[in-house]
Amino acid sequence: MEKKFRIDFDESNVLESVTYTLVSEFNLKPNVLRADIAGDGSGIMLLSIEGDRDDIIRGMTHLREQGFGVKELKGHIFHDYDRCWSCGACTSLCPTRSIYYDPDTMVVKLNTGTCIACGSCINACCVKAIQLEL
Repeated sequence: MEKKFRIDFDESNVLESVTYTLVSEFNLKPNVLRADIAGDGSGIMLLSIEGDRDDIIRGMTHLREQGFGVKELKGHIFHDYDRCWSCGACTSLCPTRSIYYDPDTMVVKLNTGTCIACGSCINACCVKAIQLEL
């Protein structure tokens, strides 16, 4: 199975090797979709994790016990193409580049296969053409 998570960290655990631990101790296959670290050592990491359901639960429990914030990313983004103006305001905020401007059609498009439903694009849309459906 595959699940997506947001991992929050701070200066106390920024040097911990999250992906190595998930691979070596929990037999999981993590894929880092995005990682941002601020100057103070805090930050986020968006992970797609493949593995056995029980191993994923044990791995995420371990990260929580180590002081990481762990939030499963559920749901999906709905893009209302009829309402969208294709202004592109949302495209620069997408960490996975799943919402993008197609120069051939001159339309903003959403790739649901790579979207992690983080919601970054939602507030950028002035016409509310993007919504998170849970």
